Amino acid sequence: MAKVKVIAEIANAHLGDPARLAELIIAAADSGADGVKFQWFKYDSIATPDFIHYQTYIDLSIDNKIWADSLTLAKGLGLEVWVDIYDEWGIELLAELESLVDGLKLATTVIQSDTLIQALKKFEKPLLIGVGGWYEEEIDKQLSYIKNNFKGPIILMHGFQGYPTRTEDSNLSRLAYYKQRYQLEVGFADHEDAGNEMAIDLPVYAHLLGAGIIEKHITIDRSSKGIDYYSALEPDEFKVMVEKLRRAEVVLGSLDIKESERKYLEDSSLKIVSRKDISPGEIITDKKIRYKRSSVPHAFMAQNASEQFPLISKSVIPADTPITPDMVNKPRVCIVVICRLKSTRLRRKALLPLNGIPSIERCLMNCLAVPNCDQVVLATSDLPEDQPLTNFTLDHKVRIVTGDPTNVPKRILQSAEATNADIVVRVTGDDPFISPEMLTYLIDQHINSGADFTHAKESTMGTVGDVITVEALRRLLQLLQHSEDLTYTEYLSFYFMNNPTLFNVNSIDIPDQWIFPDWRLTLDEAKDLELFEKIFKDLDVGKRPLYFEELKSFLLNNPKLMDINSGIKVKWLEDTSLINELNKATKFI
Repeated sequence: MAKVKVIAEIANAHLGDPARLAELIIAAADSGADGVKFQWFKYDSIATPDFIHYQTYIDLSIDNKIWADSLTLAKGLGLEVWVDIYDEWGIELLAELESLVDGLKLATTVIQSDTLIQALKKFEKPLLIGVGGWYEEEIDKQLSYIKNNFKGPIILMHGFQGYPTRTEDSNLSRLAYYKQRYQLEVGFADHEDAGNEMAIDLPVYAHLLGAGIIEKHITIDRSSKGIDYYSALEPDEFKVMVEKLRRAEVVLGSLDIKESERKYLEDSSLKIVSRKDISPGEIITDKKIRYKRSSVPHAFMAQNASEQFPLISKSVIPADTPITPDMVNKPRVCIVVICRLKSTRLRRKALLPLNGIPSIERCLMNCLAVPNCDQVVLATSDLPEDQPLTNFTLDHKVRIVTGDPTNVPKRILQSAEATNADIVVRVTGDDPFISPEMLTYLIDQHINSGADFTHAKESTMGTVGDVITVEALRRLLQLLQHSEDLTYTEYLSFYFMNNPTLFNVNSIDIPDQWIFPDWRLTLDEAKDLELFEKIFKDLDVGKRPLYFEELKSFLLNNPKLMDINSGIKVKWLEDTSLINELNKATKFI
């Protein structure tokens, strides 16, 4: 809550009488003020004898001992003590009573005194600066000097100093203007005719417009017409003004949202509700939710959808169910590199070095460079011949999973379960140029679509993988559990692509700048090895990922390199009988 500081301006209402001064201090405390303010000056220090008010200054004089007692009285009543400093005598008194003073003020008529500013800077107390009547360029200049020579907090005090101030001269709009222009706190020193009802209301308006300090004259009896009586409120009037200001504090409140306000929103605003039955492990996208009112506590509010979703369901969520945070998780992604050492065309190709680094390690390093991936797994068989692959943990950054040598989807599921993954990216170990950029793109596309299976319609061979939701992978394995022939499980994508009624397939167009259909970047034959060794050697790629953009730039500048393996065909793609057999074997319906 924004608390306004109310300072009762005693000024010269004491008329030089110590008893009256004490009475005013007590009245200020009884009226609810936070502090009192006095004006300190001495007749022969503030003016020359020819000045029109010189004799009045003499009459107002109070000695140092009385001031010390008065400040002690104010502090004992719980009041802050603020003083206007006008001359060198006031500086001397301030030095004597500094421990009893909470803040200082330079009135608008003395802010041009560099001598006072230099003398005040050593006290390092909050400083009110009267700016009423000064043009902006004048304020700019003097405020710059004050800031450079004063270490304490500075508050600008707006308010016309004429007695009494006409209501139309109040110009309260300047409060917000000063606050914005100078980036300082502001206050309001009011001198409205005390007989006008606006004398009580103007400070309230000023606070609502940004004034953090209200300075208002107080007097015991305005009818006696003492000094500074024009705009001074009597104690009962001052008390009414303070009460109104305290109510204004409550109305103004703070930037914080109230608990009651928030509760109403949470009880009545639209919540996120499942549009359909959602299975455990299913990606929940915006297409699978709708917005309805609900009394379920903690259900996601509609405005959270773009920030929170897509999410993964932890359990069954029936249709029309408000979704709460305990029902879902953030998608956890695992890249599973499928690799064995059974190749006959290029024996143990995964272990062959490319500029001194084994091909499989190149593949794994690129996978580890994918930012939206939580874990990389090397999934191989549990046969002795594949055991060398279990050493490629890359300083324990890569997890090793071994399993059924023929059941690829089962090995992928083992990898997902070992890493608590919701989404897996299948990468083949033959791809040392697997692209971190393309995998990142595919993962994002998959999560945002909520698909079961995501693949690129067209790509550069050896640079992309397939993205699979683990829940869909489990469904596939249930369909395969009665199959005795697992010959074709390494062609995993066919099972998803050939069963569109069972699986939601997301076929995407990757950016054109990543597609080079004539490039062959998968390791299967000797010519591939020759090309890859030259690329890694010429680029001087040590133990680090090789991003596709760097590779692309190099190959475009060296186009003849791709002639090395251009004559190699992907044999299974040209085997029509095999394709027909694959399509037949991977269809469930």
